[in-house]
Amino acid sequence: MHFHIFREVIAAIGGFLFIIIGISRQRERLRYIKSGKKTEGPIVWTALIVAGSCLLIFALGLLVYQLNHVPA
Repeated sequence: MHFHIFREVIAAIGGFLFIIIGISRQRERLRYIKSGKKTEGPIVWTALIVAGSCLLIFALGLLVYQLNHVPA
């Protein structure tokens, strides 16, 4: 059985990167707030985390779909 899971892997990697960037930027934003510097709004980085989660769910859905539709 040979599966073509390139799209799923790329989507999962992108999802993980979006989530990591979103979390690290939120932590950096909190550090800036504590030091008294003005920062951008939290909605941008929350959107990155949501987009990353959507990409991971999409990748998982594609993987499950392809596993259920394997040619006999």
